[in-house]
Amino acid sequence: MSDKQSFSQKSVTYDLLSTNNKNSDPQLHAYYYHKHLKSLEKSTQHLGYEQMDVILPAQIRFLHAAPTAPSFDVYVNEVRILKSFSYKENNDYLPLPPGNYQLVIYRSGQSTFPLLSRKLALESGSSCTIALAPTQANESLKLLTFEDNPFVPQNEAKVRFIQLSHDLLSVDIAVKDGDVVFDQLDFWKASEYLNIHPMIVDFEVRIAGTKEIALPLPNKAFQDNTPSTIYIIGSNRESSSIETLTLSP
Repeated sequence: MSDKQSFSQKSVTYDLLSTNNKNSDPQLHAYYYHKHLKSLEKSTQHLGYEQMDVILPAQIRFLHAAPTAPSFDVYVNEVRILKSFSYKENNDYLPLPPGNYQLVIYRSGQSTFPLLSRKLALESGSSCTIALAPTQANESLKLLTFEDNPFVPQNEAKVRFIQLSHDLLSVDIAVKDGDVVFDQLDFWKASEYLNIHPMIVDFEVRIAGTKEIALPLPNKAFQDNTPSTIYIIGSNRESSSIETLTLSP
């Protein structure tokens, strides 16, 4: 990692720490804010006489898509950025300088014995959604990263589907009483984006290769210049019904 990236990441970390202590400890707030400004200054100085290429921030957001999992807290580089995140919750994109980060998920209110931990490499200008998802046996959890593409052709819309329901091995996405749009969308997988005209569409989720409807999806509205991702989540067992959640960057 370059010194410039290192100071940029330190700047973000100190900014988060400063914000977290703003109300609870004014002295710590001032201390971390001062270190944030110093790191930001050093990051700028390390540009030196290099060609000043534009470095865009990366953007990440989180989705709790595991119906039987507890609420959780999210830590990035030991700084808590999300608190008490429960099933079906998602957040706005969080901008971060490109680089490598340590991501840790704890049960809500705890800071020992993490549920999950992983390293995360973020590229300049990238956008991604990190989903807490069940496994097929629904006895453990997994973090899945999906790259988001916010670009949409002018006056068009686009949509994709991501299959995170642990009771459905593979599904087809079809227009109601019509043709299959995405076939054999497996568990944990995302479809490609489909460019469409802004409109209202009746979709249905079918068991792959059959006409059996696992979930009807009526009246899905798609706005111009807007990308949509429809997540299939939940279970078709008695304890929790299969459903969808739509996110648009």
